[in-house]
Amino acid sequence: MENNLFIPQRELKDNPFYNKRVAYIGNFTIDNRTLSKLLKHWGAEVNNTISKATKFVLIGTNPNPEKISKLDTLLHDGFSIRRLSQTDIDLIFQGENWEDYTTLDEVIKDLDFTIEHFNQHHYTFDEGVRNKIAGKELYFCGGFREDKYAISQIAGNLAAWCNHMLSSQIQIFVLSNSTIEKLKQGEKDENILMIQNYYNRNKTDKFDFSFMTEDDILNFAKLWIETYDDQVLNSLLQRYLQSNYV
Repeated sequence: MENNLFIPQRELKDNPFYNKRVAYIGNFTIDNRTLSKLLKHWGAEVNNTISKATKFVLIGTNPNPEKISKLDTLLHDGFSIRRLSQTDIDLIFQGENWEDYTTLDEVIKDLDFTIEHFNQHHYTFDEGVRNKIAGKELYFCGGFREDKYAISQIAGNLAAWCNHMLSSQIQIFVLSNSTIEKLKQGEKDENILMIQNYYNRNKTDKFDFSFMTEDDILNFAKLWIETYDDQVLNSLLQRYLQSNYV
């Protein structure tokens, strides 16, 4: 069978590996030297350094954990890289289901924002009254109560900078409770889509945004008020809580 793999039953240039950057990690049913030779014969650029330009990563048994971690990071950052198993490799070499493995030639960053992205980048307050937003630049997204000015003032009184324009200076996106609840259900509202599109248009290659929630800010404000009897902050908090969600 191994020798037959050098003679595809269909047009060579139509196979998924043709003119694509391919990496392989782990062990396969054929030795890695032969696998590399086959991939090159089928028109692949074989480079086992996994990067955003990689189109396929062939994963065998006992793969290198560091390379798996690198692949996971690139996928998390929105780069379209296909993982292929031994079964996928066999199908391709047998000339089957090539249309299922179609990829574009250019490098595309197309982040699909999920609750996992939020959880991984959730910037939280420590226990106690350590003010972790002092000096930070915050951007409040939509979906808050109608007196949104009050919650931005709360953050301002806690020495945070509130930016009302999207820019590279923003350090923390503050998301409303409703946005988070929808995201937990797999629904992306206009705020998540805005962040997703902003990142995909951005030149950066790493998704390293930070997020806080409406409740993160409010609960810390309550703790601050209880600890320091801050009546100015308390009046802002009560004003915000008495307004309605829009």
